Amino acid sequence: MSKYRVITDVDPHSTVSEQYRKLRTNIDFSNFNKEIKLINLTSTYPGEGKTVTCINLATVYAQSKMKTLLVDLDLRKPKIHRAFQLPNKDGISSFVTNNHPIEDAIINVAENLDVLVAGEKVPFPAELLVSKKIKEMFADLKEKYDRVIIDCPPLTAVADATIISNYCDGTIYVIASRNTNREIAKGCIKDLTENGSNVIGGVLTRVQKRDQYYGMEYYYYYGD
Repeated sequence: MSKYRVITDVDPHSTVSEQYRKLRTNIDFSNFNKEIKLINLTSTYPGEGKTVTCINLATVYAQSKMKTLLVDLDLRKPKIHRAFQLPNKDGISSFVTNNHPIEDAIINVAENLDVLVAGEKVPFPAELLVSKKIKEMFADLKEKYDRVIIDCPPLTAVADATIISNYCDGTIYVIASRNTNREIAKGCIKDLTENGSNVIGGVLTRVQKRDQYYGMEYYYYYGD
């Protein structure tokens, strides 16, 4: 059984689910000049709740009748396929390296919600992420979906999230309140913005350990 529980699906009336809906609303109103369609999430370290946030954010977008795609672009340690118990053989990596149609790798998991898995591991993920095919993929997905939610690796590990952020309309930074060094997190966010990323806000996780699934009471969104 997956360790990820989609609380916005199993308990949509919970306090945590309501906070995800607030996060969705804050993202949508974060920029009045352009629509935020491609949204990537990253963090300072592994294990801060980034993947859980991606899954539940995508779920609440789908529940609002928006055609939503959840993308796993953590090509080094993909996790989203486990959450939905999906195969990970055909995915983004096979689309780029073997010229497989990207449509063949997209799987519908719920009403208005599709998943694009990472696929099998490749030797040099950063090189794949700067390829022309990845740029074309994002342009195509942006036309086909109302929202694309992208799970990225943490920033202190590799440069992948910085590369991906430059393709996106907005970046959300996930911070575990009791585990993350504030100065290191601020430095990572500064690096993102200096490299052209549009950091539109953050999610604070593990505020209180009440919820049996997530070890947190709520999610909180904050802007600049």
